[in-house]
Amino acid sequence: MCEVERCTECGSKNILYDETIGEAVCRDCGLVVLEIVDFSAPADRITKNTSKSPIAYTSAAVGTKFLSYQRLEVNVAFEIERVMLHLGLPVATKHIAITYVRRLRRAMRHQKDPKIRFTQTQLTAISIWAALKQLKHPMNCNEFSEKITPLLGEVNLMKTEKRALQFIEPVPRISDITLVTAHINKIVQVLANNEVIDNYYSHILGKYAVEIVHAKDNLVKGRKSDLIAASAVFAADGLIAEYFTLRVFAEFANVGAGNLSTFAEIFKRSAPPVPKESAAIHFTENLFRGIF
Repeated sequence: MCEVERCTECGSKNILYDETIGEAVCRDCGLVVLEIVDFSAPADRITKNTSKSPIAYTSAAVGTKFLSYQRLEVNVAFEIERVMLHLGLPVATKHIAITYVRRLRRAMRHQKDPKIRFTQTQLTAISIWAALKQLKHPMNCNEFSEKITPLLGEVNLMKTEKRALQFIEPVPRISDITLVTAHINKIVQVLANNEVIDNYYSHILGKYAVEIVHAKDNLVKGRKSDLIAASAVFAADGLIAEYFTLRVFAEFANVGAGNLSTFAEIFKRSAPPVPKESAAIHFTENLFRGIF
């Protein structure tokens, strides 16, 4: 663990390092000055593992001795990943959800009687829901509750969230532009990985699509980030090389062709100048089409 010289809150050098939970805490004011978001097991090993928990048989945990609070955190992390994969949620969900659990449990340490407790199922459900809200996922509360019931059992999500808000503030939402940019990068990366376009063109295409979105950022608010991202990429391609047809790209991006075409045309009208690096690509595409 990296060392911290002073507390950022009070300036004290009296820092306690606890490697079992991955934190450095100021002894004077209690501030957690360093935190590693990791549920890795402690270093001590035992010869035989008798745990019946599913997470205990993963490669990271076999033969590892857990304290009770560590076992809960590890099992919650396992459940978060299981639900995320089953529902096909964004990859970022896991990190945000685990961070939420760590923040919540840290805030609950200094409770006065009577103490509030959350079950493993409640922690899993509320942390994933908080992550989805931050990511502005289109799934609403009722839909999420219905989908996790077969996986986790019935959870009163709203009541659990209300209890959690007694300890920590609501998770701040990611901006629309940030989400759209992430979707743009994902689209061009998948195109490159599948060898639909080469890495050079994917870099130029993604960069120009982001510039197009920023030039018309009022179009982003209140609309699905994946649709806006796909429209910006399609518009960027249309201005650079016209490599994709509407039907093919709509199928690839999994969005409606009508909406894709509409937003792409709007983006084209307000697009900044085409990057100079794209001149060679534009010339090559036209050469293959027999224009020159």
